[in-house]
Amino acid sequence: MLALMMACAAFPVWANEERPSFNSSRYEENYQFLHDPKQRTEFFDPIKYIPLNESESLYLTFGGETRQHYEFIDNNNWGKGAQDTAGYYLQRYLAHADLHLGERIRVFGQLMSGIETGRNGGPRGVDKDWLDLNQGFVDFQLWKKPGQLLTVRAGRQEIVFGSRRFFNYRERPNLRLSHDAVTGIFRTDNWDVRAFGARPVTLGQSYFDNDSKSTKTVWGLYGVRQKLPFSLNTDLYYLGLHDRDALYDQGGAEETRHTFGTRLWGKEKNLDYNFEFLYQFGTFGRGSIHAYALASDTGYTIPLGGPGKVRFSLRADVYSGDNDPTDADLNSFNPFFPKGKHISQLAASGLINQRDLHPRITLTLDEHWSLTTSALFIWRDSLDDGVYSIGNGLLRSGQSSRARYVGTQPELEIKYTFNRHLDLKGIFVHFRAGEFLKQTSPGSDINYLGSMLTFRF
Repeated sequence: MLALMMACAAFPVWANEERPSFNSSRYEENYQFLHDPKQRTEFFDPIKYIPLNESESLYLTFGGETRQHYEFIDNNNWGKGAQDTAGYYLQRYLAHADLHLGERIRVFGQLMSGIETGRNGGPRGVDKDWLDLNQGFVDFQLWKKPGQLLTVRAGRQEIVFGSRRFFNYRERPNLRLSHDAVTGIFRTDNWDVRAFGARPVTLGQSYFDNDSKSTKTVWGLYGVRQKLPFSLNTDLYYLGLHDRDALYDQGGAEETRHTFGTRLWGKEKNLDYNFEFLYQFGTFGRGSIHAYALASDTGYTIPLGGPGKVRFSLRADVYSGDNDPTDADLNSFNPFFPKGKHISQLAASGLINQRDLHPRITLTLDEHWSLTTSALFIWRDSLDDGVYSIGNGLLRSGQSSRARYVGTQPELEIKYTFNRHLDLKGIFVHFRAGEFLKQTSPGSDINYLGSMLTFRF
């Protein structure tokens, strides 16, 4: 595989720069344009469009990805738990097949394998899975007319909504997240509306042992309206969650939570914006849930000539925490399935009981080189709640400290794109522990060093 990746870098003729980049959700890719033999100009085109009948109404697409990832974390979890002194090596392999049976039926399948080598304490829950079904769903097109399409998707699938802050496929770890779900999709020229019911898939470490359990279920209705006046787009949604084993700093109980949210986003000339507002209510044991989140990302891009550009941006977020651990009510926000990379490749803390400011500068030099530098400043929202992981687990209880400041996290990421198939990243992160972590010892600083080589076809 490494030899194949190096060959791809050496022969840029494989990469037609006029083609769009690969979609992180590979089932969104469409290779019907290869029906025209003149368009088949890339090395992998023979497997991207394989006609199965004379009329070519039946066709098959193959694709895949491998990610080779080295990580070293000095003082992981601020020095608490097993520590690593030399780093470790993560490998992820994805392979998919996309079968179109005429206009109305489509079958998509994706296998996933994750391998971990050299980590002190062994693999984490998201590091290792020898081989399993990451996605396997069928699309049934129930209705189609000009400008309108109704589809039902049933089976194991990755679910992505909005800016992927709270519902995504978990790209940062070695293994991605999927759901066993049924989704209804209604699309028009300006609307995309989806209704779904799902259970998150729990990873096993052997062969084809992943499954979903009835202990946690999610459901919802998500609508996206684009092309409003003033370059405005909006998302309106409801998300529900039932968790029999929810655990917060306050304690554990059965949780039923309802979320109403909206997102306003768009771009006007060089200015782009993305604001999201959520309110949650429900029950936690014998108590009530009242929680909220405010998230934003505002940027300004300056062209530098040719493909060069620089984007200055500021993310500012508030995710509520519990106000009183001694009462039955709960005010801790639940971020469902948060996007770790939204915070950082390290993602030392998660999106519960947090306020943060995150200025960033992204410099694109040309079609190959880009650089991102940022600094993340983190506070606790409530002094009566703790600090949580990006996977929503409690890392530090907040009941033994009245300090608010959690820490400062500068980050530098450099990326080199060989072509549309192959890219290499280098990441350095330093987390400087704040007063809260020092008072809930150990509170050592964290250093993160990583490299990531990704090949797609």
